[in-house]
Amino acid sequence: MKKINFPLVVIMLVAFAAANFAGKNPSKEAPIAIVMKIVKDVNFKKGEEGAWAAIKIGQALATGDEIKTGAKSLALIKFTDNSILRVRENCTIKIYADKNNKQVSKNTYISKGDVNFEVTKQQNEEFQFTTPTMVASIRGTKGLIGVEDDGSSSLLVEEGSVDFMSTVGDQKKGNVRGGNFAQVDKEGQVDEGAISADLQKKLESSKKTNTKKIIIQTNQGNLIIEYLEE
Repeated sequence: MKKINFPLVVIMLVAFAAANFAGKNPSKEAPIAIVMKIVKDVNFKKGEEGAWAAIKIGQALATGDEIKTGAKSLALIKFTDNSILRVRENCTIKIYADKNNKQVSKNTYISKGDVNFEVTKQQNEEFQFTTPTMVASIRGTKGLIGVEDDGSSSLLVEEGSVDFMSTVGDQKKGNVRGGNFAQVDKEGQVDEGAISADLQKKLESSKKTNTKKIIIQTNQGNLIIEYLEE
């Protein structure tokens, strides 16, 4: 049986998606990202009419697609511009893309949970995160954005800077530089400041994607349990 080089297949899929984007508006079916890694309970819904189902590594994602993770779960997503999202546990996101002339706009809506991001420097493009209380516009930086159960949102910037605007209340605008955070509560109140030791620990933890496995021998065969490394 011929052996398939899976990493090469993934690279080819990303390259194909990027080629489809060049010079034209992406259709709803055009891939804009691909799932590079999953841990435990990760589900996927195709567009508005789709049903939730377990996702597989290599799944191409198009505008309008959703992903949600369960407890102790993770999804690693790579966009056609090489930007990376680490979708942490108990998180739900929906991705969008639109092309206007030479500018490609990408938007990830986070309804709950945390997403660690590494967004590549955008050339004539825009990468946004939207939450129930905040919009963050990113040109190329690293950080963490999260949504609590009540809809309040937090943005931690590791390096560079990120423009943001609250979408409730007085709709305040601001800029967060590396080493700082901004938080917008459900009423639209904005809190900003330096990242504390606890927040830094949370930021560092959100980058981790390594897993460990426990193998338990049973009469029916080996039971393999995979979990995220703390």
